Amino acid sequence: MLLNGFISLCGKNAKQIVSRDKGNPQYHKANNVSNSEVTHYQIDGEVIKTGDRCDYLLMNETSKTAYLIELKGSDLVKAASQLEATENALRSQLVEYQLQYRIVANKCKTQEIHSSAYRKYQIRWKSRLLQKTGYIEEKI
Repeated sequence: MLLNGFISLCGKNAKQIVSRDKGNPQYHKANNVSNSEVTHYQIDGEVIKTGDRCDYLLMNETSKTAYLIELKGSDLVKAASQLEATENALRSQLVEYQLQYRIVANKCKTQEIHSSAYRKYQIRWKSRLLQKTGYIEEKI
């Protein structure tokens, strides 16, 4: 699916898709082991230019799974709210996809992980939210 006429950052059946911001160490690496059709978009500053938004959207077109990816320094609540804002902005285009939420932080404070503001996202998104420090590598 072409997202509002934007061109995917990766090839149609790319084996590995890496989401990384220049100058930052954290990244998300998706391994396309089943040779699915995939698309990858930079959301921040490209698809959505203003307001809260996450960094990347990765879509497995074969399984109809969409990954909203935020690469963050340390503010998990802000990262989760950016994922939510992107979901709301792109809702009509993501209606047939199962959404997954990914936060890759540079560092996390324990008190923030257990804060009530962040817990509401953990509860709402249950097993669809994955948050790690440094990097996330997963099969899609």
